[in-house]
Amino acid sequence: MTARPSPSHQRNASQQSQPQSASQLPAQPPAAHLSLSIWGASDKGRQREGNEDAVYPHSGSDTFTFEPSEGHLREKGQLLIVADGVGGARGGREASNWAIRVAVERYYDQAGLDLGANLRTSVEMANASLYQYLQSTGTGEAGCTMAAAVIHGSMLHVANVGDSRVYLIRNGRITQLTRDHTLTQQKIDQGLIRPEQAAMDPDSSVLTRSMGAGPTVQVDLFPPLQLFEGDLVLVCSDGLTDMLEDEEISRLAKDSPPKRAAQRLIAGANKRGGHDNISVVIAQAGGKPPSGAGLLEGARRMTGQQKVTVLAGTVLVATALGALGAIGWWMRGRQELTQTPTPAAVATATVQGQTPVASPTEPSAEVETPQPTDTVPAGQPTSTPRPTVTPTPTRTPPPPDRDSDGIYDRDDECPEEAGPAELKGCPDRDSDGIPDRDDTCPDEAGPAQFGGCPDSDQDGIPDNQDSCPNQAGPQENGGCPRDDGGSGDGDGNGDDGGGAPDRK
Repeated sequence: MTARPSPSHQRNASQQSQPQSASQLPAQPPAAHLSLSIWGASDKGRQREGNEDAVYPHSGSDTFTFEPSEGHLREKGQLLIVADGVGGARGGREASNWAIRVAVERYYDQAGLDLGANLRTSVEMANASLYQYLQSTGTGEAGCTMAAAVIHGSMLHVANVGDSRVYLIRNGRITQLTRDHTLTQQKIDQGLIRPEQAAMDPDSSVLTRSMGAGPTVQVDLFPPLQLFEGDLVLVCSDGLTDMLEDEEISRLAKDSPPKRAAQRLIAGANKRGGHDNISVVIAQAGGKPPSGAGLLEGARRMTGQQKVTVLAGTVLVATALGALGAIGWWMRGRQELTQTPTPAAVATATVQGQTPVASPTEPSAEVETPQPTDTVPAGQPTSTPRPTVTPTPTRTPPPPDRDSDGIYDRDDECPEEAGPAELKGCPDRDSDGIPDRDDTCPDEAGPAQFGGCPDSDQDGIPDNQDSCPNQAGPQENGGCPRDDGGSGDGDGNGDDGGGAPDRK
C-alpha cells in the first residue's frame, strides 16, 4: 500500500461507495463518429506549494513533445489522462509527468486495433518504465495514480490505477466509471465498514495500488461504453472529488463548453478550500446546437415585413396540410371498416408470452455500474498479462528502448541506463543536473563548475581537492586555514619555520 499525505478533511461517503445509477439516454441512435471538444487544465490549489499532477492533453501548455498525428487519431482515437503524483513535490511531479509521457507514446505506437487492450498495455508499460526510473534516481518512495480514457468513434474505453477517476455526465446525471484503489474502498468491499462511514475513515487517503510502486501493476480495464451527442467525459484527480460532491460536479460541468466547465470545476474546488492539486480533462461528444436554434436566430434577424410574409405562408401551408390530413383520415376509416386482420397478421404483431424487444438502434435506459474486466484472486501477483497483439502489415513495431526509460535508443545517449529526457536518457544519481558520465562525483551533488563535486566549506575548492573540506582556507594552503592568533608560520605548532597550514 502507498500512503499519500492526508488532506485536512475526509472524502464524503457517497464518493467512497459504489457509484450511483446514471441518467436516461437520449432517444436518437449514436453517431458512428462523434466530434469532440476537449479541454485539459491543472491547478495547484490553495494549500500546496507546487503541483504534482499532470494531464494529457494540457490545453494551457505544451507539456509533451510527442503529439499524435491525424492518422494516429483516426486509428487509435483521442487519449485523455490524469496522473496524481505521490511522494513529495519534486518526486511526485516527475513521476506523474514521466508516467503520462510514456503512456501516451506507447499507446499510439502500438499496433493492433483492440483499443481497450492497447490502453491497458500502455499503462502497464508506463508503470514499468516509471519503476525503473524511480529506482535509478533513488526516489523509490515516489509514484502516481493514473486514470485514462480513449474515445474512438462513439466508443469510450476506460482504465485506472489509484484513486483518480473517470466520470460520464449524461443529461445532467453523473456516473463514476472507475473504482478507487484505496484502503477505505477495500474496507467497504469487504463489509468492514458501511459506505456512509467512509467520510470518517482515517484510511481514505491510503492507496492500495499506484504507479511506480513495483515493476508490474494490475490495471483495471472496464467494458467499452457507447457515447451519445451531448455526453461529457470527465477525467480528474482527487483534488476535485475530495472537495466537491458528485452532484456538484455534474451541476458545474453540464451546459458549459469544456473550457468553461473546467474553469468552473477548479474554481469550485478552490472555493471549498483547495486542499490538493486539482486536475481535470473534459471531452464533450458532439456539441451540436439544439434543434431549431438556427431557425430562431434567423427569425430574430428578419425585418417586420419578412416576418409577416413568413407567417402568412406558414398559415397557408398549415391549412393545406390540415385539409389533406382530414381527407386521409376519412379514407383510412373507410378502409379499416372493410378489412379484417388475418390470424397470420395478428401472430406477426404480437407473439404470445414474449416481451417486445426494443429496436437495436434504441439505447438502454441506464448505464450499468461499471466493473473491471480483469480480477486477481487474493494472494496472487497484481500484474496483468500483456495481451497478444497481432501487428498489422501497415504498422512497424516501435523502436527499441533497452533501458525502458521512455526514450528510444536512437535518441538515448545512455541506452543501457535509465535517465530523464532532459539529460538525454542518462542517469543522474545525485540529482544535481549533471549526468553521471560527466560528473566527477556522481554520488554527491555539486555545482557544474566543480565537475559536480560538492564544496562543503564553500571556499571555492571542491572537496575532492580540498585538504580541509570542512574548514575554509586559501587555495595556496590546499583549502586549509592559517593560524592567525600569533606570529608563527601558520601551522598551529608555533613558529617552527615549516610554513605548513594549520590542520585540525
